Amino acid sequence: MENTKEAGQFRFIIYKRPGDKYFTGVCLDLDIVEKGKDPVFLRKSLEEATQGYLEAVKKNDLPDYLLNRPSPKKYWKILKELEKYFHSLHQISLPRQRFPLEDSQVFTKDINDLVKV
Repeated sequence: MENTKEAGQFRFIIYKRPGDKYFTGVCLDLDIVEKGKDPVFLRKSLEEATQGYLEAVKKNDLPDYLLNRPSPKKYWKILKELEKYFHSLHQISLPRQRFPLEDSQVFTKDINDLVKV
């Protein structure tokens, strides 16, 4: 689904690889990438950056294609790995596996929940 100023969703991931000093947070649909030591604060910062971007697009009546700027493929690959891992956690018959991304999060935000304009 293409995002518009009136409707859509942004997808996010937050992860930390073993040995990394910082968490990485990504808005996959806008190619916004941030780093931080605390995943809670990083999530808030990432949501605020996304909200600011969305508000600028709406306030200036910029074209909708600016709300569909996908991140590089490496981040989409991480999303797929996370989805697969989270799915495996719900499969009783599968053995639990260690996952190389610490304290990972996958979440979405509806455009209408982010916009203040």
